[in-house]
Amino acid sequence: MLEFFRRHRGAFLITLTIIIILSFSVWGGWRKSSGYEKKAQITDVAVTVFGKDYTIGDVQRAQRSLQFAQYYMQSYELPSMLMMLSSDGGFGGGGLNTLTNLFVARHLMEELGVRPSDEEARAALEKLPALQDNGKFDVSRGQMLEENANSMGFESADLLGIMKDTIGLQKLQDIVAKNYVASPLAAEKQYASSYQTFKGSKITFETEAFKKAASVTDEEIKKYYEENKENYKTVEKRAVSYVLFANPKELDKKPLEERQKETNAQVERVNAFNKLTAGGVKFAEAAKQTKEKVESVPAFAIGEPPEALKTENNLIDLVFARDKDSKNPPEAVEGTNGWYVFDVTKIEEPKQQTLDQVKDKIKDILLSQKADENRSKAVNEARLFLSDGLKAGKKIDALVKEKKLTLEALPDIETSNPPQDVPNAFLIAREAAKTPVGGISHAVDFDKGTMLIYVSAKELRKRPDSAEVRQSQVESLSRQERMGLFHAWFAKQQAAARIVSKLGVS
Repeated sequence: MLEFFRRHRGAFLITLTIIIILSFSVWGGWRKSSGYEKKAQITDVAVTVFGKDYTIGDVQRAQRSLQFAQYYMQSYELPSMLMMLSSDGGFGGGGLNTLTNLFVARHLMEELGVRPSDEEARAALEKLPALQDNGKFDVSRGQMLEENANSMGFESADLLGIMKDTIGLQKLQDIVAKNYVASPLAAEKQYASSYQTFKGSKITFETEAFKKAASVTDEEIKKYYEENKENYKTVEKRAVSYVLFANPKELDKKPLEERQKETNAQVERVNAFNKLTAGGVKFAEAAKQTKEKVESVPAFAIGEPPEALKTENNLIDLVFARDKDSKNPPEAVEGTNGWYVFDVTKIEEPKQQTLDQVKDKIKDILLSQKADENRSKAVNEARLFLSDGLKAGKKIDALVKEKKLTLEALPDIETSNPPQDVPNAFLIAREAAKTPVGGISHAVDFDKGTMLIYVSAKELRKRPDSAEVRQSQVESLSRQERMGLFHAWFAKQQAAARIVSKLGVS
């Protein structure tokens, strides 16, 4: 379970955070009562589970405990397991649904006599990675955790309670599914599928070859242009005048007093300039009065800044973000070389491009489209022809010769460890693993076109760690099946709990 969660940790943290935000907005919101609206109170019943009422306060406390486990204790098993046990079986479970799973689990623990002790909880708490230093429990980290808990209204007993819930949920799963062991046959099949080595060949259909064979008429180009004319306009360009208040040079090599003096002088120059423009003085006049040098660059597109401004991404963004009709005075912008104050002096609006101007671009687009269509058609026809021929007992060499295809031998490829020096080996191995011996794979798209893979043989070669890997496969499958069994059992308990939400959320 933890292994799965760690792989999907990012998605889980985001989802749980959203749940927390949404839940507070609902549980702290308004509700109707006797024809009028009133704000929900912390003592109002939020949900009923197994006939027991839980207030908004109870739910919020459970909510904060999961949040604390996640962010401060870095203990993810309890919140992730509760979310996985939501009725939809995945990360999409609703906030209240996920939290009521905790109330369901606590009821089941009590009913089945699962009562983790303080000693068990304390031992599990001290083993949390967040409280470890060089593999040992760090008392100072434990104290810091307690301080964080106190700031959120929790006590030491509450920390043990979080661990008891975690341990209890684990024990419930053990009661239901601990004795299940995956079928050796299923594990062996998975091992064979994951670690087999296959021999085979590939048939490549490169897009470029189909592109060279395609042709486009002037009528097709004209039609495409008329239908997509709005997409063929020049980009907007803007010309700019600016003053650069350059950063003092080699500040780090100068005494502190001198550094402060030069930095203050730079700020004073910027402020003096801004004061004039804010008072209505034109950009050029402000530069003249403050004796600052004005630089100008001709109109340029946002993606093609002039050499002098190539590193000033923030400045370029603001130049093009400035409203065309803005009457506001220019503002200072911090860049990599210093502070800039700019003035947009000219705007070249996008203009419609003529057919002659974009003819070559359109031709290339149409050729690529035809190439893709023809390639897909050729791949489908070839696969059907080869599959039917192989089923009829014909040899692959004779079939590719008849179809005028090229069969290129591949090196031996291990499914679990495709060779890095073979182009697209991962894609080939993934599809070959699903293709029977003597069969043709489904289409495998890659950056230059499409491939069909012919699998001539598969073999399971000896490996020094085969016993350990096989055992790992058994354990992995067993964990998956145990989780599935527990999830199915827990779903029945959820139904028996007759969960009723009193606030209209689920």
